[in-house]
Formats: sequence, C-alpha cells, structure tokens
Amino acid sequence: MSEHSAWASMAERGSIRALALLRGWYRLFGRRLSVALLVPIVTYFYLTGRREKSASLDFLQTLYATPEGRAKLGGPPRGRQVFRHLFSFAENLLDRMILWGGDGHLMTIENEGRELVEELARSGRGAILLSSHLGSFDMLRELSAQTGIVLNVLMFTRHAKVINSFFERLQAGRKLRLINVEPGSLDAAFEMRAAIARGEFVGILGDRIWPSEQHRTVSVSFLGRQARFPVGPYLLQGVLGCPMLMTTCVRVGPANYRARTLSFAPAGVVPRHDRRKHAEQLAHRFAAQLEQGCLETPYQWFNFFAFWKSAASE
Repeated sequence: MSEHSAWASMAERGSIRALALLRGWYRLFGRRLSVALLVPIVTYFYLTGRREKSASLDFLQTLYATPEGRAKLGGPPRGRQVFRHLFSFAENLLDRMILWGGDGHLMTIENEGRELVEELARSGRGAILLSSHLGSFDMLRELSAQTGIVLNVLMFTRHAKVINSFFERLQAGRKLRLINVEPGSLDAAFEMRAAIARGEFVGILGDRIWPSEQHRTVSVSFLGRQARFPVGPYLLQGVLGCPMLMTTCVRVGPANYRARTLSFAPAGVVPRHDRRKHAEQLAHRFAAQLEQGCLETPYQWFNFFAFWKSAASE
C-alpha cells in the first residue's frame, strides 16, 4: 500500500458514503449506537480491504514476536485480532468526526505534561510537536485549544482531498491551520519556519516519510525489525533551533483519551556538520518511544501500509 492515509484509500473505495451515513446516525442516536453501527461498516472493509488486513496482520505478528507483545496479545494474531485492529481504527475515526463536528466537550482527555506546552506558550516560543499514528492526533488539536496555543498541522493532502474535505465541512468555521506538503516543493518548510518564528507550534508525524523526503531516511530497529524512519523533522529542528516535544493521545475508554507530552529535543541550533548525526539519534529515540507505545496499546497504531517492506529491500 502506498504511504498515504489508509482512510484516504478507503475513501477512494466509497467510504465517504459510510462517513456521511455515520454522521447522520450519530446526530440522531449519539455515540454509543454509532459504535454499534461500526460493526457492519468494519466488516465490509475487513472483507474487501486486502492491503489493510495484510498490513495489520504483519504489524500484529511483528508485535507478537517480541516477549512483551506475546504477553499483551495473549495468542498468535489471527483474523479476530485484525478485525479488532480495524475496529479500533474506525472508532478513532468516529471520535475524530465527533470532535470536528464541534462536540469535543463530550470527550474526556487526561493531559500529562501539559505544563511543558503552557510554559512555552507563556514565553512566546514556538516548538515542534512530534507525534505519530499511535492514537489520535485530532485529540491533540482539542488540547491545543485548551492550552491556548496556535497549532499548525503538517498534512499530505494530494492523496486525501476527498477525506479532508469531508472533515473540513464539519468544522463549521473553526479555526484550523494546515500546512500542505507537496512533493518537490519547499513551501511547507518556509511555512513551518515562519510559524515557529511567530511563536506557534507545528505538528509533525514522525512515523511517515514525507513525499519530498524519500532520500532523507534512516534504517532503525523497530519491534525487532528494520524499518525506514524520516530524519527530516529532526534536521528541521536542528536548523531552526526550536524545542521539540513528543506527544501522543490514546483512547483508554469510550470517549476517554489520555495525552502525554514529554521533552524530546532541547532548543539550540545544531552545527551543520552535526545535523545528520543529531537527526539519526532522534529518529532512533523516536522509534524506541513509538515501540513502547505500540506495546502498551497494540491496537491503536494506525499505519496501515507495508511499513517494514522498504527497509527490507535496501
């Protein structure tokens, strides 16, 4: 599967109709019955989504090959575990839709490390918020509103125009800044630099290689296998000299999320000759943190493509 949003791929196969149905159902019956409606929707994608199922099974089997993963999963991954993984993904999408539709107040978000963000905001300093496909990045946008920061989100929109337009219509005028990434363009880098200079925050996902950054990667051990991770976010941090925070937000119960934020890289410009080494070290550290998160919540890493395939072919 190409490295674009799995939900964008599903949109290409007609899931916009499912999203519209789910939106209408939620407005009539609320979240609990909407979760029940996910069963036939996920069953359809389970039966037709060969690539998503293959990627899910590959991830779960990789996880199970580790001692911690075996203890967490309890048994060898099979179809039931793959269905649970896809269902968790669908529930994440439902909560995303609820949030973008203006009902974020119905979500409970426990916030650990919020003071790190608030301290930077008070001092007028910008930062990079490093996250991943573990849990829900959209819930972090809700937290940005609570902390008063301006959050710019880096997004790859070329392959996700349909799905993004659906969620944008749900915003109903809510202020949200997106930085669009296009292959071969430097516009996104300039926009990120300007946002940081204004004292704003830029959200970047560290487990997806930017279309324009295919040549800026490093092979890292992740869950016992070699995988390619981008170094672009860390090279950017070294150039800008801004602090970098790592943040995740995972579901711990129905409409209940736990967010964690930690200091990941201190402020300070990295000398040019040290930037590559600096970036690779941070990529290794990120992979270790992501690995721990996947072991804690094995059904909430939503990176549905052949993640290890590219590294194996090097």
